[in-house]
Amino acid sequence: MVEIDYHRPPDASPAPATRPRARLGRRALIGAAVLLIFARPGQAQEEFQLLGDAEAPVELTVYFDFECPACRNFALVALPAIKAEFVETGLLRLRLIFYPLSTKHPNAVAAASAAHCAGKAGRFWAYHDYLYVRQPEWRGTSAPDSLWVGYADKLGLDPEAFAACLGARETLDAIEANWVEAISAGAPGTPTVLVNGESISDLGSYEQLSDRIRAAVRAARGETASAQQR
Repeated sequence: MVEIDYHRPPDASPAPATRPRARLGRRALIGAAVLLIFARPGQAQEEFQLLGDAEAPVELTVYFDFECPACRNFALVALPAIKAEFVETGLLRLRLIFYPLSTKHPNAVAAASAAHCAGKAGRFWAYHDYLYVRQPEWRGTSAPDSLWVGYADKLGLDPEAFAACLGARETLDAIEANWVEAISAGAPGTPTVLVNGESISDLGSYEQLSDRIRAAVRAARGETASAQQR
């Protein structure tokens, strides 16, 4: 069994907010990954945050924070298996939604903004993976913009264009739109995972998640587990 180590730091009280930058840090609750039934709000993602066939029978949405240790584990352990088993076989479409919990994670908004800019330049998934691999070197510190630009340069992106994107108001607006979707959905923390509205708590392994996805595929196709096994 492949274990997914979900981190449970103490909850933090929400902070009031009046301006967009502050609102990104309003919700600082961080818990184990859970699958929840939500009324779907308006979808805020860019095309580069989607992966897989739009006609896939299952959609998996992940509300995530680049500075969250549990999200790092999910991204580096579970996502590659999900892509290989379900996305590449046309069974699932993946949506990643930025949910930076900036009251707890000081670099969460900046990291999300950097990933957004990488996506605008055509390298979202490469930058996503690189941020998580390098998370130990910047998590919990006061990371300068030069760090994110340096990562972009290593991935072959134009440093000047990337730096300009980082400083653009439109970039923060895009991250806030994602954050608002997560808040509207009632996401309790990161990572929060939705599988076609099916809910499960205390998700502890990839096997449990893949079983839930396979059940959602069968339900979408009108199949039963026993019929599929015959």
